[in-house]
Order: sequence, then structure tokens, then C-alpha cells
Amino acid sequence: MKTTEKTQVYVVGGGIAGLAAAAFAVRDAKVAGSNVHIFEVMDIAGGALDGIGTPEKYVARGARKYNYPAYNCTWNLFESIPSITNPELVVMDEILKFNEENPKNVKTRIVGKNQTPVIVKRQARIDMPKIDQDSLVKFWLLPEDEMDGKKISDFFRPEFFQTNMWHVFASMFGFETWHSAIECKRYFLRFAHEFGRTKPEEAEVSTTFNQYDSQILPLVTWLKSQGVDFNMGCRVNDMDFKAVKDEITVSKIHYTKAGEEKEITITDDDIVLVTNGSMVADSRAGSMDDPAPVEMGKLDGSWKLWENMITSLKNARQTAGALRSEEPVEFGDPAVFCGNIEKTKWIVFSVTGKDDRFIKLYEKFTGNADGDADLVTFKDSNWYMSVHVPKQPQFPDQPDDVIFWMGYGLIQDKEGDYVKKKMPDCNGKEILTEVCKQFGFDEDLPHILENSTCIPNMMPYDTAHFMPRKHSDRPLVVPPGSTNLAFIGQFVEIPEECVFLVETSIRSAMTGIYTLLNVDKEIPPIYKSKNIF
Repeated sequence: MKTTEKTQVYVVGGGIAGLAAAAFAVRDAKVAGSNVHIFEVMDIAGGALDGIGTPEKYVARGARKYNYPAYNCTWNLFESIPSITNPELVVMDEILKFNEENPKNVKTRIVGKNQTPVIVKRQARIDMPKIDQDSLVKFWLLPEDEMDGKKISDFFRPEFFQTNMWHVFASMFGFETWHSAIECKRYFLRFAHEFGRTKPEEAEVSTTFNQYDSQILPLVTWLKSQGVDFNMGCRVNDMDFKAVKDEITVSKIHYTKAGEEKEITITDDDIVLVTNGSMVADSRAGSMDDPAPVEMGKLDGSWKLWENMITSLKNARQTAGALRSEEPVEFGDPAVFCGNIEKTKWIVFSVTGKDDRFIKLYEKFTGNADGDADLVTFKDSNWYMSVHVPKQPQFPDQPDDVIFWMGYGLIQDKEGDYVKKKMPDCNGKEILTEVCKQFGFDEDLPHILENSTCIPNMMPYDTAHFMPRKHSDRPLVVPPGSTNLAFIGQFVEIPEECVFLVETSIRSAMTGIYTLLNVDKEIPPIYKSKNIF
């Protein structure tokens, strides 16, 4: 359909996918801002691109990195969003300027046993035996159809997972050996230039501050200036569909606001974009004294909505004469991603320090100043732990004498090397103790504990997108037969596109808006790395 004065755009989810969809609707489809409606269950937008707190306790659930050649849709969006801190710049230029002034300078990326630093630059790919290099090439060349439902470990010998190349790759992107082979192949092909990169323009880039202050806040500010309608604290529960067998048309949206059930009737001029599933749904924080609890009840609503929409479409088709046994396969299978929390949960911890003792010790040990390296990974640690020390400050109100850093562990089901508990069972004090002992900062540990606040965050679905799956388990952005519905976010199928990227969410939003509203603009192509061995 074409945009008209009557066109209403309903966006479910206020994460980066939903915000990008609203921006593309206004900027490119020329929908009036007041006709774009965002529904978000939280009282703050941004989803996984977050960053909140005070100088006493800052918290972020991740540190998203970008890449000059590989994030075409992201740059397309942020080249038109004004910076908040510098009105003369757009957000994209602000990010590029910051990275030109603060280039990466990695001295230590991997740490081995007994606090042995391993300098990993170009040798990350060269240190593999030829047998593993050959396996990797075969893996790259294998058609995706032959990987349906298979794990990464189905294609490599155990020794492959002990190479520096794998340690860099796995810690950088969050892969476990039992994750989806399809996703792993897409990442290898997309980011092969990361291994042994020699050109600054191919390096990962960071935002000036955390992603909320550097990207979400400018984007929300711009959307509000355009009149976009934000409906915060709204949980969308279900949708009705027209009773037609071979068509997918949303007719009503059902949602809850302040405990009151409400509904919206969708007209022939309207479109609906749904964020199905969420990697940060039902996340919970712990404290220095308490572990972060695991929420199992799908209270956030994004997973339940996906499940309910499948049931509602099936019921609508039965009304139109379809057989009861016919499943609406166009919507995928959410159970593949949200049905095994023990496999998909992940702990990320945030540390606020009252002084720079930790960073000084970190710099002396690694040779990395703050911001020089995106991660330092302890490859032999039981938690497979990585630490991220970003360029300071990370928050606009962060005092000069306060530091902020983060970390995570890829392995959740083993006891720590020093703290004899599994990571999800640990409070902030215990996690901070394990980190400091991995570095060998034993002498300074009492001071660091006394002057730091470590907050663990448990995310039940943080690696759900990497679960082994078939191509049909995720819906296409615009499912076959859809007249007014698009899916956006991390759990949609875009051929050749990687998940777990901000780029994925923004590309899905652009695809949904451009397709449903017939926007006559080209979607930037998916980048393919040319640097393979």
C-alpha cells in the first residue's frame, strides 16, 4: 500500500527495531509523526541498548559494537539523527569522530593460564593447524540448508575450539560450541575481516557513551520532535486476524494499559510491526549481596504475544474453513528460542568504581588503556569470562574519579576457579572477586571490593537467537500473504543476515516499512567480508 493521510503505523516494542521502524516511517515513507504509535511494556525505550544509574551505581546490560563496513543500515539511520551533545553533528558523524580521536590499540586480547597474556592480532587466524583451516573453509562453503538444526560442534574437531581464533570469535560474538551452525557461518562470512585486521576503517567502533545516551536518547528525541506517539507501560497481548485462509491481515490489537484491557481496530490504510521475542525480556538485577534471580514466567509479554498470534491466526483460518491440524508455519516456532532457559540465560555484570585502582591495575597487566580493547578474555577460566573496559566516561554525568566497566561469562554451569559457585548463583561481590583473582589482583582485592559496586543482571533469553534452528523457525519480516503485518527485531529471518546485531534490528525495521508502504528506496546490501585467510 502507499502512504496516505489516513495511514496509521502501529509499532509493538520500543527497542531499537521499533524506534528504527518509526523513524523510517516518518523519514522515508512520509507518514505524519502523529500517525506513528509505539507500544512499549517498559517505562523507558531502548530495549537492549541501555545505560542507566547514578555515579554510585551505573548499569548496562551489554556494550554493542559496530563496524565501518558491516553496518550499512545502522549508518543509514543515524546519518539523519541529530546529536544531542553537538547540534552541528548527526549521530553517525559523532560516532566516527569519537573513534578517529580514540582508535583501538589492543595489546592483550586473550589471557591464558596463570595470568599469561596472549597478544592476539594477526596471529588469531594464522595459529590454526591446516586441518582446522580446511574445516573452516569447508564450513564456509557448505549450503545453509545442510546446517538446519545442527550445532557448530557438528562440523569441527574439539581442538578447533582451543585455537586463539575461536577464542576471539566466540568471546566477541557470544558463541558456544552447541549454538546454531547457521548463525556461526553467517558471522564468519560477515566478520572475517575482524581476524587479522590491518586497516583502521575495518575496526570495531564504539559510541562515545553507553548506547542509550549515544543512540537511543537522540533517536527518541528526534521522534518526539516529529510528533511520534509513545505509549509506555503498554503490554500488547494478542491480535485478531481476518478470517481468510490464504491471507494474513491484522484486524485488531489487544493490549493492557494500567491494568485496563484495550483494543485498536486496524483499518485498510494501517500497518502493524511486531517485535516478536526479546533477548532482554524478563531480565532481573542482583546486587553486591544478592544473585540476580531467574524469571521463568514470560512476564515481559514479547514471547507470549508471538505464541498468541500463532494461535489467533490458526483460529482465524479455521473460521475460514482451514483444517484444525493446519499450523500457521509463516509465523515460525518461538519454542525453539524461548523453551530452554538453562541454555539461553546469560549473566552480564556492571561495575562502578569510586576510584581508578582497578583500571590502573588492568592497564599495567594488559597494556591496554581504557577503550583500547573491546574485550579481554580468560580463555581457560571455568566461566569463560571476558572483561570490557570502555573509554571513560561512559555516562554523561560520570565524575572524573568514578570508573565504569563490565563483563560476562559464556559458561553458566560450572563453578568458578576461585569462587566455588556457578556464575548465576553468585552475587556482585563474588563475581568481582572471581574477576580480580583471574587477573591476579589478590593484594588489591579488599580495596576494590570496598570501593566498587558490582551489579549482576540475569537475562533468561540473551542467547536465544543462537539456539540451533531451522530456517522456518523464524518468520520472514513480511510473511507470505501478509497485507499489513511485519515482524522486526532479532527473531526474524533475513537471508544471509546475522542475528545479535543492532544492524539486524534496524535492517528488519527498514525492510518492514519499505515493503508494506512501498517505499521506493534501496535497502543497503548486506556486507560480506573479503578477508578470508
